Amino acid sequence: MTGWIRRRPPVSVGNDKAAYVEAMFDAIARRYDLMNRLMTGGLDVASRSVTVDTAYPELVQTAVDIGCGTGDLAFALAKRAPRARILGIDFSARMLEHAAIKRVSGVPSDQVRFLRGDGMRLPVADDSTDAVVSAWVLRNVADVSQVFSEAFRILRPGGRVAFLELTPVRSTWFRPLFRLYFHGVVPILGRWLSGQGQAYQYLPESVDRFPDAETLGEILREAGFPDVSVRRLAFGTLALHTATKPDRSVGKSSHLDAQVSRPVIWNVTPDRGLGVEGGPLTLRWPVDGASWNSSVAQLDSPHALQSWEWGEFRRQAGWVPTRVLFERGGRPVAAFSLLRRATPVPGWGVGYVPKGPIVDSRADDVWPEVLAHVARIAKDTRCIFVKIDPDIEARRSDIRRTMREVGFKPSRQQVQYSSTMIVDTDGSDDVLLSRMKATWRRYIRKAERDGVTVRLSAGTSDVTRFMDIYRETAKRDGFIVRPDTYYAKGLGFLQPSGRASLWLAERDGELLAGAVVLSHGSRAWYLWGATSQLGLETHAMYRLQWEAIRSARDSGCTAYDMWGAPDIMGDETDPLKGVAYFKAGFGARHVNWVGALDYVVNPALNSLWLEAVPRAFSVLRKFRGERTGRAVVVPG
Repeated sequence: MTGWIRRRPPVSVGNDKAAYVEAMFDAIARRYDLMNRLMTGGLDVASRSVTVDTAYPELVQTAVDIGCGTGDLAFALAKRAPRARILGIDFSARMLEHAAIKRVSGVPSDQVRFLRGDGMRLPVADDSTDAVVSAWVLRNVADVSQVFSEAFRILRPGGRVAFLELTPVRSTWFRPLFRLYFHGVVPILGRWLSGQGQAYQYLPESVDRFPDAETLGEILREAGFPDVSVRRLAFGTLALHTATKPDRSVGKSSHLDAQVSRPVIWNVTPDRGLGVEGGPLTLRWPVDGASWNSSVAQLDSPHALQSWEWGEFRRQAGWVPTRVLFERGGRPVAAFSLLRRATPVPGWGVGYVPKGPIVDSRADDVWPEVLAHVARIAKDTRCIFVKIDPDIEARRSDIRRTMREVGFKPSRQQVQYSSTMIVDTDGSDDVLLSRMKATWRRYIRKAERDGVTVRLSAGTSDVTRFMDIYRETAKRDGFIVRPDTYYAKGLGFLQPSGRASLWLAERDGELLAGAVVLSHGSRAWYLWGATSQLGLETHAMYRLQWEAIRSARDSGCTAYDMWGAPDIMGDETDPLKGVAYFKAGFGARHVNWVGALDYVVNPALNSLWLEAVPRAFSVLRKFRGERTGRAVVVPG
């Protein structure tokens, strides 16, 4: 039988291998999928699944399938990475036609795009994709090393390659059996079912001429991938080569892109084709302090807890910030600062994005990519879970749905209040006063007549004085105060840059009330507040809040967030009903946020966390009283 196999003359591809292969695949496109299933007994499906797994699909936002053919590998990856954008490239127009008309359950029609192109000259920008995959293609290109070099070029640092290819069988007992099948039966099947016997004679002959798995691995290393893994599949007939592009900044592999800007939606070079609507989304990470604050401030809903200074303040308590900025057309459109803190469980931590991520309302389409990146960092840094609580109104069902689709679920543990009161600061003094209740206007004027003055803190001695009445307020109203060092450190990090201001209301040199106000970009927040007993009697906090609101307006803020309110206005059983009454008197409107949501990486440890530390979160909830200024509420 072996002699019979060898009597057939070998297939000649001529001087132009690319032209021959293109014509061959055009001819077999119609029956290509059927032949794959029959020849492999379904092993082609299983091997694609393994290939997809090695590309870390849960981390993929963009991927390129080189030599995608009829799209099976691209669609398999799309099913495992539902938020990814995938580009399939092939030089056979007929194969791409069949790929384009395929409909795969669970894969949106716009998730996978197909383009006619050459694997040796990919129409994709440098450092722009998370994964490059390929199946049964390398034998058909004129220069394998060039394909590997192109894959290296377009991958971001930390990105993965996964190349699946037929390879000569090493097993001494299985090799003759497979050769009998591959060189004898397959060409006959190809001739009967597709009418293209020569194409299926070329198939085994191309494997015979192709480098073995070990040699191919060396070629991949020479392209710039230092750590190549080779895995044999399907009884040794297939070889799967995987590797990670090293992080150029540290000279070693990394699954996190820690240094380079990269598109996470297709950024295709103009001279190579493939335009994309809306332009590319690029990622900057890391970012220096000045650039970070400037970029976040340009977003239409920035938050001080996402500022550089707040992250450095929380670093003192063991929370390590990771800051990621997204840009489109050179303009910031989204950002998040993820704080991670170690837990007693070795190697595991917890993550928190306080009052973030922040996504500009003019770029709502980037929410999936931003959330996916939050989840990605949580996985790569081994967070048990990552919690987010962005300032997104609860009525935004579209964004809430996106959060669910990415994997974020409502949290059982809220850190910040899920509702607040916001004073819109547009308008003159008369306009702002007209929005207040008459009693509030009267209290403001009376406090001024009674000699209450308001000023900004000028030194550390004021912090000590503020803490004196803060403790007095806590004792009177029954909330917990952290150690003085917490507030001193916070102001030490936040005041010098102007991120925080300490406002003091005094009369005849005696401190009556104090408030810490944060600001960032177009918004300001009332963070901590305290009032002495005499301050209550003189309505000092009303005067102080009025000056803080005016100052926020004069500095360019359009909103003054008074931070914290009942979820349902008018609920007489809510302990914050007095807070709401006080804040509403300044003309503040009630806003419900989406609240905290968790992306769980380790369900078992997360369950343990939820059961083991509920008391700690109860204490944190009590701390929120400090942030809202509930202690200063004395209506009437």
